[in-house]
Amino acid sequence: MGLKFSLPLILVLIIVMGCSSTRKLTYFNDIAAATGADSLHRMQQLKIQPGDILQIIITTPDKDVSQIYNSNVVSNSASGSGIEQGYLVDSAGYVALPVIGKINVKGKTTTAINDLVSQELDKTARNTYVSTRLVNFRISVLGDVAHPGSFRIGAERASILDALSMAGDLNLTAKRNDIMIIREINGIKTYGFVNLNDSKTLSSPYYYLSNNDVIYVKPGPGSKFATSKIIQLMPAIIGVISLITTIVILNR
Repeated sequence: MGLKFSLPLILVLIIVMGCSSTRKLTYFNDIAAATGADSLHRMQQLKIQPGDILQIIITTPDKDVSQIYNSNVVSNSASGSGIEQGYLVDSAGYVALPVIGKINVKGKTTTAINDLVSQELDKTARNTYVSTRLVNFRISVLGDVAHPGSFRIGAERASILDALSMAGDLNLTAKRNDIMIIREINGIKTYGFVNLNDSKTLSSPYYYLSNNDVIYVKPGPGSKFATSKIIQLMPAIIGVISLITTIVILNR
């Protein structure tokens, strides 16, 4: 008789606990099913800072002229050093290009740099095409994640969600409402905090990452159990118990 009433009670408790914990673990759980402009946020464009390395490729109808402009362009595979090849942005925010000379790229987007270089080229050449990209875009993810480390970004855009995906996502014990992002702007370290349970994070200046950002995920109160196999297998255990309980109830 005791078994008859205890099993449904266990099932109810499992469902209640599962719903409660799931809400804490899900991201942006305050978002309603919304569509349209209210659910969109404008992407922030990446701004170039001192210490960045730029690959600036200049193409002209004359291959010999193009080669002069691109004398500093070497593929990583050809160099064999594993070091990104390109133009280093100096501490004052300048890069030195062949023939053109120094140009200030600090705080500019790659699109703006393309326009700036093209304007300089128009003084001596015609029908030129300029392509600029940041080649040393890296971010680091530390703390209570599955695979902490430093990750290279191949594109110009990366969000905090992209970074956490590369790090294998947050552990169950991680604090999702207090994630710190360390960012250097003009040589000054800045600190921002985001709450992954709050949809306002999507419009935060720290949602999209900058070069050399460091994301630190703080461990939660249960972090001392993070290595426990029981904790890691808890979702599977709950699922098995729920299945067994349901089978027992249906067979009565």
